[in-house]
Amino acid sequence: MNVTYFCKACDKVSRAAFDASATAVNCSRCAAEQAFPSSFLGEDSEGNSILERCTICGSHELYYRKQFNQRLGIGIIALGSTLSTIAYANHNLFWTFLILFIFAGVDLLFYIFMKNLLQCYKCNSEFRGFDESPEYEPFNLEVHEKYHQQRVRLERAEKERQWLEQQTQAPSDDGVHEAHD
Repeated sequence: MNVTYFCKACDKVSRAAFDASATAVNCSRCAAEQAFPSSFLGEDSEGNSILERCTICGSHELYYRKQFNQRLGIGIIALGSTLSTIAYANHNLFWTFLILFIFAGVDLLFYIFMKNLLQCYKCNSEFRGFDESPEYEPFNLEVHEKYHQQRVRLERAEKERQWLEQQTQAPSDDGVHEAHD
């Protein structure tokens, strides 16, 4: 398996390979060690070894998705829509639907042949090279929104803390303004 994660030491995205006996991974850019939580692997009902927790943040909430570049997918759909619209504007109904069906077929082939990856809701780490298991859940918007709102609240609290520090460190200019009035 391998994990793609955001290294907190160098603020860069890093990818590292690991196996079931690993206790940590090292950042490929700055060599900082990221220790794994204890017992991140388990077994499913079929006896396969599965990833139960995120190795980066320790969260139990993981989901699977297709291992495909989403920007490329949107680009393919946009190209198909544009070409079919041009064919429709030229009053060529056959080519309009042929283009739509061809691009739908390409999309279906990508869906069938692309493997899944696991992604952590909390830290967005991606895990590739794992065994398929019925234990893995698809994307759940409610869980995603929970972590998104938590991240927003933490960022807002950090900005407020920094603002308060700036206010307490800045010299008070209240007396100077009163003297000029």
